[in-house]
Amino acid sequence: MKQEACAVKAALAVLCVLAALGLAGCISARSDVTYGPKGPPVGDCTLRQIECGQTSGQWLRTVLGEPSREDRLSDGTELLTYEYTRKVDTDFDLFLLLDIDDKHEEHTAYVFELQDGIVTKYWKE
Repeated sequence: MKQEACAVKAALAVLCVLAALGLAGCISARSDVTYGPKGPPVGDCTLRQIECGQTSGQWLRTVLGEPSREDRLSDGTELLTYEYTRKVDTDFDLFLLLDIDDKHEEHTAYVFELQDGIVTKYWKE
Protein backbone atom coordinates (compact mmCIF):
# COMPACT_ATOMS: atom_id res chain seq x y z
CA MET A 1 0.00 0.00 0.00
CA LYS A 2 2.80 2.43 0.90
CA GLN A 3 4.59 1.66 -2.35
CA GLU A 4 1.47 2.41 -4.39
CA ALA A 5 0.93 5.72 -2.56
CA CYS A 6 4.56 6.71 -3.19
CA ALA A 7 4.25 5.72 -6.86
CA VAL A 8 1.10 7.84 -7.25
CA LYS A 9 2.76 10.83 -5.57
CA ALA A 10 5.84 10.46 -7.79
CA ALA A 11 3.67 10.21 -10.91
CA LEU A 12 1.74 13.35 -9.89
CA ALA A 13 4.99 15.20 -9.25
CA VAL A 14 6.32 14.21 -12.69
CA LEU A 15 3.04 15.29 -14.34
CA CYS A 16 3.14 18.65 -12.56
CA VAL A 17 6.72 19.26 -13.67
CA LEU A 18 5.88 18.29 -17.27
CA ALA A 19 2.79 20.51 -17.27
CA ALA A 20 4.80 23.43 -15.90
CA LEU A 21 7.48 22.95 -18.54
CA GLY A 22 4.89 22.65 -21.28
CA LEU A 23 3.08 25.82 -20.25
CA ALA A 24 6.28 27.81 -19.70
CA GLY A 25 6.72 28.26 -23.44
CA CYS A 26 3.09 29.24 -23.88
CA ILE A 27 3.20 32.48 -21.92
CA SER A 28 4.76 35.59 -23.37
CA ALA A 29 4.63 39.24 -22.47
CA ARG A 30 6.39 42.33 -23.79
CA SER A 31 6.05 46.07 -23.56
CA ASP A 32 7.68 48.51 -25.97
CA VAL A 33 7.94 52.22 -25.22
CA THR A 34 8.92 54.72 -27.92
CA TYR A 35 9.04 58.49 -27.93
CA GLY A 36 8.25 61.09 -30.55
CA PRO A 37 10.92 63.18 -32.28
CA LYS A 38 11.62 65.35 -29.21
CA GLY A 39 12.34 62.34 -26.99
CA PRO A 40 10.99 61.84 -23.46
CA PRO A 41 9.24 64.75 -21.69
CA VAL A 42 11.16 67.36 -19.74
CA GLY A 43 12.20 66.01 -16.36
CA ASP A 44 11.23 67.49 -13.01
CA CYS A 45 14.87 68.32 -12.30
CA THR A 46 15.02 70.55 -15.39
CA LEU A 47 11.67 72.18 -14.60
CA ARG A 48 12.87 73.05 -11.07
CA GLN A 49 15.69 75.09 -12.63
CA ILE A 50 13.21 77.43 -14.35
CA GLU A 51 12.54 80.56 -12.29
CA CYS A 52 9.72 82.85 -13.35
CA GLY A 53 11.00 86.39 -13.80
CA GLN A 54 14.60 85.21 -14.30
CA THR A 55 14.89 82.36 -16.82
CA SER A 56 15.31 83.52 -20.41
CA GLY A 57 13.77 82.15 -23.57
CA GLN A 58 17.30 81.59 -24.85
CA TRP A 59 18.00 79.31 -21.89
CA LEU A 60 14.84 77.32 -22.72
CA ARG A 61 15.98 76.92 -26.35
CA THR A 62 19.48 75.88 -25.27
CA VAL A 63 18.28 73.31 -22.73
CA LEU A 64 15.00 72.07 -24.30
CA GLY A 65 15.76 72.70 -27.97
CA GLU A 66 13.49 74.46 -30.39
CA PRO A 67 9.82 74.53 -29.35
CA SER A 68 7.17 72.58 -31.23
CA ARG A 69 5.14 75.78 -31.58
CA GLU A 70 5.69 79.51 -31.08
CA ASP A 71 2.87 82.02 -30.76
CA ARG A 72 2.95 85.77 -30.24
CA LEU A 73 -0.09 87.43 -28.67
CA SER A 74 -1.26 90.96 -29.45
CA ASP A 75 0.18 92.30 -26.17
CA GLY A 76 3.67 91.05 -27.09
CA THR A 77 3.51 87.94 -24.90
CA GLU A 78 5.33 85.01 -26.45
CA LEU A 79 4.19 81.40 -25.92
CA LEU A 80 6.66 78.57 -26.47
CA THR A 81 5.05 75.12 -26.56
CA TYR A 82 7.05 71.92 -26.24
CA GLU A 83 5.04 68.81 -27.19
CA TYR A 84 6.05 65.25 -26.35
CA THR A 85 4.56 61.91 -27.35
CA ARG A 86 5.07 58.56 -25.63
CA LYS A 87 3.80 55.41 -27.36
CA VAL A 88 3.29 52.22 -25.35
CA ASP A 89 2.67 48.85 -27.03
CA THR A 90 1.97 45.99 -24.60
CA ASP A 91 1.34 42.41 -25.69
CA PHE A 92 0.45 39.46 -23.42
CA ASP A 93 -0.26 35.94 -24.67
CA LEU A 94 -1.34 32.84 -22.74
CA PHE A 95 -1.31 29.90 -25.15
CA LEU A 96 -4.62 29.88 -27.06
CA LEU A 97 -6.66 31.14 -24.12
CA LEU A 98 -5.78 34.81 -23.88
CA ASP A 99 -4.28 37.45 -26.16
CA ILE A 100 -4.14 41.04 -24.93
CA ASP A 101 -2.68 43.74 -27.17
CA ASP A 102 -2.82 47.29 -25.78
CA LYS A 103 -1.50 50.28 -27.73
CA HIS A 104 -1.86 53.84 -26.53
CA GLU A 105 -0.25 57.24 -26.85
CA GLU A 106 0.36 59.75 -24.11
CA HIS A 107 0.69 63.40 -25.09
CA THR A 108 2.36 65.97 -22.86
CA ALA A 109 2.83 69.65 -23.60
CA TYR A 110 4.69 72.31 -21.63
CA VAL A 111 3.78 75.92 -22.39
CA PHE A 112 6.10 78.75 -21.37
CA GLU A 113 4.83 82.33 -21.34
CA LEU A 114 7.50 84.96 -21.94
CA GLN A 115 7.43 88.75 -21.62
CA ASP A 116 10.44 90.59 -23.06
CA GLY A 117 12.27 87.26 -23.48
CA ILE A 118 11.87 86.19 -19.82
CA VAL A 119 9.65 83.37 -18.54
CA THR A 120 6.73 84.80 -16.55
CA LYS A 121 4.87 81.53 -16.02
CA TYR A 122 4.62 77.99 -17.38
CA TRP A 123 2.29 75.03 -17.17
CA LYS A 124 1.81 71.45 -18.25
CA GLU A 125 -1.09 70.42 -20.48
